[in-house]
Amino acid sequence: MADLAHRYQEGGHNALLRPHDSELTDLHVQDHDRRSAGHVLGRHCAPVDSRSRERRMLVIERPRRTQQRTDARPDDDGAVLVTVVVVMFVGFIIAATIAASVVFTIGANVDNKDRTQAFIAAESGRDVAVDSLASAITSTGLNCGAVTMSANSTAGAAPTYTYSIRSSEAADRPDAWDAAGVTATCPIPTTKWVVIRSTGTGTDDAQTTIDSVYPWYHGPATQPAGTLAFFEGEFTATKSTYQGDLVIRDDGDYTCNNADGVSIQGDLWVLKGGLSITKDCVITGSVYTRGLIDTKNHKLTVGGDLVSLDGSILLTANDIKIGGDVYAKGTISTKNGSGSVNGSFKTAATVTDHKPADWKRLDGTAVPVLENQTVPTVTPTLDQVFAATAWIELTNTVPWSTDSTVYTGLCSAAELQTVLTVPGTRAFIDMTSCTAGASPNEITVAPGNFALARDAILYVPATKGMNLDLTGTITKAAGDPQLFVVHADANGSDSKPTCTTGSDKFTATSTIGVRTMVYSACGITNSMALTMTGQLYMGNLGIHLNGGTFTCTPMEWKPQIGKLSCGVKGSGGIFDPTNTVTRLDNRAYQTER
Repeated sequence: MADLAHRYQEGGHNALLRPHDSELTDLHVQDHDRRSAGHVLGRHCAPVDSRSRERRMLVIERPRRTQQRTDARPDDDGAVLVTVVVVMFVGFIIAATIAASVVFTIGANVDNKDRTQAFIAAESGRDVAVDSLASAITSTGLNCGAVTMSANSTAGAAPTYTYSIRSSEAADRPDAWDAAGVTATCPIPTTKWVVIRSTGTGTDDAQTTIDSVYPWYHGPATQPAGTLAFFEGEFTATKSTYQGDLVIRDDGDYTCNNADGVSIQGDLWVLKGGLSITKDCVITGSVYTRGLIDTKNHKLTVGGDLVSLDGSILLTANDIKIGGDVYAKGTISTKNGSGSVNGSFKTAATVTDHKPADWKRLDGTAVPVLENQTVPTVTPTLDQVFAATAWIELTNTVPWSTDSTVYTGLCSAAELQTVLTVPGTRAFIDMTSCTAGASPNEITVAPGNFALARDAILYVPATKGMNLDLTGTITKAAGDPQLFVVHADANGSDSKPTCTTGSDKFTATSTIGVRTMVYSACGITNSMALTMTGQLYMGNLGIHLNGGTFTCTPMEWKPQIGKLSCGVKGSGGIFDPTNTVTRLDNRAYQTER
C-alpha cells in the first residue's frame, strides 16, 4: 500500500489509473473485507484516513466507466419484437384467408347442390311432358285428350317441378317457349315444333327453368330419299341414267342434257325454278316446275305430264314426245315445233304460234287445245313437296350408338375391314381421329376391297373435310347389308346443309355391289361416272354425274335415318296417304336459366 501511495504522490491522479484491473480489484476487495469485518464484530473501525478514502473513490470510478461502455453496445431486442409481430400478423392474414375460402367453398357447394337439384328437377318435368305426348300418339295421329298440357310434380318435399307444353306451325324453329308464333295449343297435323318449359325448384328454393324445342312430324311414314329429296346446289346428270324421282329444291332452273340412251327414270320436280333443255333430254315420268319450261330447240321426251304451275312452256323443237298433257299457267308456244302429245294443250292463258297439223296424239288424232282453263294444280303441291323434302340433319349430337356398336381409331383399309367383314350388330365407325388426307383437316375414307357382312356407317366429323375413295371392289358377304358414308352437318338446327370445310372429293368404280348412301353437307366438286345402288344426299355444291347408272333404293338407319323412299307420289312414296305417321323427333334446341 505504501508503494501505491508513493506512486500516487509521484504520478498524480492519472498514475493510479495505469495499474492493471486485477490490482484495482484486489484493492477494492481488501477494503470491502475490512469494512465487512468491522460490522461483523459489532465494533466501529478506526476512521480511514483521507488518502484511503480517496483511493476507494478512485477504485470505484473505473467499473462505472466500464459499465457505461457495456451499455453503449447496440440492443436487438426491439427489432426481434417487431419481426415477431409482423410474422404473427401475416400468419393471421393467411389463416383468415384460408378460413374465408373454406367458408366460401362450403357455401358455394351448398348453392351448387341446390341449383343442381333444381336443374335435375326441371329436366324431370321436361321428360314427363315428352312422355305425355309420346304416349298419346296413336296410329291415326295424336290424341290430345290424353295429353297433359301442364302439370306439377307430386306434392311432397323438394325438389319439385312444373311444366307447360306449347306448339308452333311456323317453319322456322322457335328459340323459346314464349317466342312469336308459339301458342298454348295441342299439336295438330300442321304443327312443326313443340316447345316445353319446365321449372325445377331445389330444397333451398333455388330455381332453374329450361325451354326445350322438339320437331313435330305428321305425314308419310317414309322420308324423302337423298336422291329424291335434296340437292342444295347443282345436280347434273350428263349422259347418266338416274333411276328414281328427282326433286330439285334450290333456286334456279334445272338443266337437262342426259339423252344419248340415258334418262331420268322417274318424275322430275323443280320446286323453285324452271326446266331448261340444253341437249336432248329424256324423263320417263312427269315434270312439275314452278317456272318456265324451255326446250331451246332440243328434243324433249316426257313419259307423263309436262306442267308449269306458275310459268309458260316453249315447245320450239322438233320430235317432241309428251305422254300426257302439256299444262301451263302462262302461255304455250309451239312456234317451229312438232311432235306428239298424248293428251291436251291446256293453259290458263292462250296457245300461240300453233300449227295443229304438226302435233298429233299417238293414235294419229289431233291434239285438243284448251285455253283459258283454271290454273294447273298438282297433289301434293310444290310447297308440300318442298316441306317434305327438308334437309335431314346428321350431326355429332345424333345418338348414333343406339342399337349399334361404336368403333374408333380405325383408319386404314385393313383396320376398317376388321369390322366391315365380320357379321354382328350394325357398326358405327367414328373416323374423327383419322388423317391421311391432303391436309391435317381432311380424312381419307378408303375401305378397299371387302365383302360387307353387316350394316355399317363410316362417319367423318363436320370439322374435317372428306376424301371418299370407293374404287375397291365392294360385295355382299350375305343378305342385303347397307353401307352409309356420312360427312356430318356443321349445324343441326338450321334445317339446311351447313359446311365449314369446303367441298368433298369422291371417286368410285362400277364395282359397288351393296346398297350405299353418301351423305355430304358440303357436296362433291368433281364430275364422276357413278354406277351405284342406294342414296346420294348432297348439299351446297351438289354433284355432277357424268356417265354410269345410279339407281335409287330405299334405305334406313332408325331412329337416326327413317326409311328413305325413292318416289313422291303413289305407293311407297313420301305422299302415300295410306302410310302416315305422327312422331316427336329428337330434341333440336334447349336453353337453361
